[in-house]
Order: sequence, then C-alpha cells, then structure tokens
Amino acid sequence: MNNSKLKLLELFGGIGACTAALKRLGIDFEVVDYVEIDKYAVASYNAINETNFDSQDITKWDKEIEVDIIMSGSPCQDFSVAGHGKGGDKGSGTRSSLMYENIRIIEKLNPKYVIWENVKNLLSKKHIHNFNAYLEAMGQLGYNNFYQVLNSKDYGIPQNRERLFCVSVLGEYSSFCFPSPIQLQLKLKDMLDYEVDKKYYLTAEQVDRIKLSSYEQNKRRIQEKDYCDTLCAHDSVGPKCVRFGNSYRNLTPKEYWRLMGFSDEDFEKVAKVNSKTQLYKQAGNSIVVNVLECIFKKLFY
Repeated sequence: MNNSKLKLLELFGGIGACTAALKRLGIDFEVVDYVEIDKYAVASYNAINETNFDSQDITKWDKEIEVDIIMSGSPCQDFSVAGHGKGGDKGSGTRSSLMYENIRIIEKLNPKYVIWENVKNLLSKKHIHNFNAYLEAMGQLGYNNFYQVLNSKDYGIPQNRERLFCVSVLGEYSSFCFPSPIQLQLKLKDMLDYEVDKKYYLTAEQVDRIKLSSYEQNKRRIQEKDYCDTLCAHDSVGPKCVRFGNSYRNLTPKEYWRLMGFSDEDFEKVAKVNSKTQLYKQAGNSIVVNVLECIFKKLFY
C-alpha cells in the first residue's frame, strides 16, 4: 500500500465495522462520508469515533467526493433465511433492493476498491440472479470481482457466522485472494463475563419454555458449543443464552459486541447513548471486525 491517505466511504455504515478494522490495522485513512439512515446506529458510530455525522437516506445521497474505497453492508433481511424471502429485485421497494444504490454510487465515484457484504443465502437459487446482476454491472464498470463465503469462527471470533463477501478491484489486470482460515484460539466462554446483573438470568419456567418451543429459532437460543450461533438483529427480543452450572442467562449486549469484534472500550462509549435493545440490534446487524481486518491485510499488504 502506498503512503497516501486512504479515502473511505461507508455505505449502510451501521456501527462502523470497516472504520474499526482500518483503525486496528493502523492504516492511514479518513472517512470522507458515512451513510446510515438509522439514527441510533449513527449515534453509536459518532460515540465511538468522536464524529458528528447525521443520518442519511442512501436513495437521496448524491455528493461530489473523491474516494478510494467503498464499504457496503446493504440490508440482508429480504435475502436471509430468517426473513420473509421478499428478495431484492431492482425497483421492488424491499430493503434488500437497496443493493442497487451501491451500483449507482460506484458508477458516480469510481473508487479503486469496493467491498460488499451480505448473507450467504444471496447465492441460493431464489436470489442469485440479483447477485449475478451486481457482478455483471460491476464488470461493465471495469471491476474484477472476487467473492467467497467467510465464517467468523475461521477468523478469530467464536461465532458461527457465514457471510458472503465480494471484493471488487478496478482494472483489467487486478487480482485478489481471500485470507485463509486460521485456527480458532478463543472459545465462547472466553468472551463472557462471570459476574453480570441478575436481570440477565432466566427463571426455570423461561428455560423450559425455550426448550419445549416448537419454534426452531427459539430453541437455538441456548448456546452449548465452543462457539456461538449467528447473532441476529432480532435477538433483542430473545438474546442467545448460555449455561452457568445449573443456571442459564442471556448474553449481555457487551458480550454481543465482543462477538462482533468490537472492544469493550467501544462498547462503553455506545452504552452511554443507546438502549440495551438498540445495542443488541446493532451488533446483530454489523459485520465482524476481525473478518474485515483479514480482508484488508490481503488487500493492502
């Protein structure tokens, strides 16, 4: 990587996993703009980074700026197996159809690098036509596209979170290789606090209700492996649970943020500006910082 400062545009920026990864790697960069419509996520981003961005609607975003890299984690709900399967066809008006705003902005700004993250189910028979449309459009704009499903537990975080990453590099002879998996050193128990408020503990009746539930997603709330199942935005309604001796308790918002690769220092900042419900939701909506770190190492070093 050369010595010039990297100019970053974060689209659907959430709590700023991209910003966090670049900071942790010590890369010299500046956030030229950050686009996120959720005012609560914006408040968290500003608290962590000491910025003062306002919420922005990507469909109305049309600024004249210079950028080197665009990071986008466009909405996945309508592609996800946990969603209602509405899809993301262009012009459909679903949240996931906002992926096409990426192409509009990329065409306008012509950055050297684009990273796009979404759920693995985008590759399913039902939805892959949208992914293929994205690849075709990027190819027409002069990008070489490289994509792979990466699991967070292969990159340092004990969470079984599979996500599709597409790295696009401008130029006919550009290339990129995804990072190889690394052996997981941490277990779920290493991410937990052993003294938490009693309010996080479940009653015997609550545990029985979870275990006897006919709703598969509810049953999977109880985590009994060395890693955690995928954290989701809707976990704010029913967070994942862990067992301590004969007791069960919900994972705390701080533990959720750790399992997304954020530091306790970052969490303490956001806990001052957002509710517990929002903090669960924001973690579930984010990208795992450690995975992006590994991608950036391959891209820039």
